[in-house]
Amino acid sequence: MRARAFLKSVLVVVVVLFALTSCSSLGSLVSRGRLQPSRRVLFIGNSYTSYNSGIDKEFAGLDPASETERIEVDGHRLQDHWKDGNALQTIRTGGWNYVVLQEQSQTPIFDQADFRNYAAQFDQAVRSAGGRTILLMTWERPDSAAQGVTAANVAAAYTNVGNAIGVNVAPAGLAFARSLRSQPDLVLYAQDGHPSQAGTYLAACVVYASIVRATPVGNPFSGDGVSAETSAYLQQIAAESTGFK
Repeated sequence: MRARAFLKSVLVVVVVLFALTSCSSLGSLVSRGRLQPSRRVLFIGNSYTSYNSGIDKEFAGLDPASETERIEVDGHRLQDHWKDGNALQTIRTGGWNYVVLQEQSQTPIFDQADFRNYAAQFDQAVRSAGGRTILLMTWERPDSAAQGVTAANVAAAYTNVGNAIGVNVAPAGLAFARSLRSQPDLVLYAQDGHPSQAGTYLAACVVYASIVRATPVGNPFSGDGVSAETSAYLQQIAAESTGFK
């Protein structure tokens, strides 16, 4: 009896050790065989980009095969990012398929020359590293609309700079304006322009369409804290605003 009990104990130990070894080997194989991301996307901006869960995180939800990273400093202009060197160094590490640039929300209106200058310098760095630049058009700021920071003016500024330096623009600002015309009760941003969670999701849908070159309509990712009904509506708005229906 004792011999049988001993043999049974030994057998249990062997089985447990085998299971642990198998799990370790499987984990190693999975790690070595991990799929490469379909695209790597770097977001550079300020709190407009990082607010809520962040446009980068929402983009990754829409495109889970991608890899995203963001460099964000509250209030930063592209000029500030260029001069502090962190964004430039990250771009130069290479491997980014796309770099999404978000200018400070008022700069395109108050100093379009500055916007163009630093967008162009960043674009040259992105091209040199083998990537492509996307300009993320911001949206109207209610607290400075009287000074010209309106949807129409911001859209014109981004379009002008995009055309001048030869890069595509993700027209989030136009999508916001389209949504507000269609459903004015759906809150997309605060008085200072910071996006609501729905606004962050809409911006991500626009970036998704602009990068993937496909409609976001029907995407199963509904966003962080956004209802399925609202996300379906915002996907449609993004599709209409980018032309990828």
